[in-house]
Amino acid sequence: MKIEIVIIDDDLKLKEDPLVWSLMDKYGEDNIKFINNSQEGIDYVLNNLGKNIIIILDYEFSVNEKKGDQVFDEITNITKLVPIIFFTGISKIENETYRDLINNHAFGIVNKMATSEELLKIVFKAELFYKNSLDNAIEDWIIEKPEDKDKPFFFTSNGISLSLNEILFEIRNQTELGKSFARKLNELTIELLLNNKERLND
Repeated sequence: MKIEIVIIDDDLKLKEDPLVWSLMDKYGEDNIKFINNSQEGIDYVLNNLGKNIIIILDYEFSVNEKKGDQVFDEITNITKLVPIIFFTGISKIENETYRDLINNHAFGIVNKMATSEELLKIVFKAELFYKNSLDNAIEDWIIEKPEDKDKPFFFTSNGISLSLNEILFEIRNQTELGKSFARKLNELTIELLLNNKERLND
């Protein structure tokens, strides 16, 4: 599974930060993308929902640019499947804003004075989130059995059929159809387990 780290921050010196070097060592320089404009960061993420992106997001941006919490809101209004880690130099975020970020599932808030280990620990948690996600389970199946990717797999109540590839697209783009499929699949899995019709193997 390929992970792309997208760093949205207007501090160009961040490229020389040892914390970023640690990310390059782990994920490869080609998989670290810097975007120094907050709107361009939003556009890039929303146009690449098919990728496994982990966002490292600054909180404060230049005047006339959207702040980090606005970037967060615009992305999470479309999808909550992209982990967003705030990486900020400000010592304190207002209590109400901090509470809103946590309640709306910010993956973490890390001060820029933190150690590499502190940042990497949260990034690893975000990577684990992807490894355990439904869409990546479907993608793994497609990779292992490519002959199944375009076969009709799911039929809607109005007669529309979707292949695994199409379902993967719907889930990652958080369409109503994708969210409905994910919910129904989770409900079916729980029902089968509770009725002892299936069991999990470790």
